[in-house]
Amino acid sequence: MITIHHSPMSRSTRVIWYCEEIGLAYQLKTIEMFSAAMTQPEYLKINPLGKVPAIEDEGFVLWETSAILQYLDARYGNNQLLPPRDTQAGALAIQWLEYGENPLTIIMGEIAAHSGPMPQERRIPALVERGRDMASGLVDVVEQALGQQQWILGEDFSAADIMLVFGLMIADYLGYVTDATPRVRAYLQRAMARPAFARAASL
Repeated sequence: MITIHHSPMSRSTRVIWYCEEIGLAYQLKTIEMFSAAMTQPEYLKINPLGKVPAIEDEGFVLWETSAILQYLDARYGNNQLLPPRDTQAGALAIQWLEYGENPLTIIMGEIAAHSGPMPQERRIPALVERGRDMASGLVDVVEQALGQQQWILGEDFSAADIMLVFGLMIADYLGYVTDATPRVRAYLQRAMARPAFARAASL
């Protein structure tokens, strides 16, 4: 059974969501975001960045969300949620996996953290200013890409949606999902209505 190092409603929620979608058993080790526990030597041996997620699988340790999702889908998911990488669909999936983290979640997360829960002494106001200049455009990229599709790759839900939705949820919280982005709004509603998402978000 894999172990997921997790902070509630953080990037590690994506890993739990993936596991819930395919019915993969896991156990959680919960660690408080921005806490001293994240900088302790024993945790830095697992994730040298002092962040979540990280997974342990029979002694194998992996961090970075996109790498984790690709690993789990190949090893345990029978490629259910990611098309083969040597296909055009697979290439698009990797594109959206990467976009879902950087720039989308990076920028939205910087706005949220540096204007909110991050300790005052660690906040960088310039990151908030830069992010606000970019945020609407980042959401509009997804708005245009969705077209009339249900999901980012077409009619089938994928791990790329898991990556994108997390960043878009932050964008929605910050007020960047608006009447001007109705496709993204509907996309978020579809994703958050999935039972696997509800289970992951509750942890």
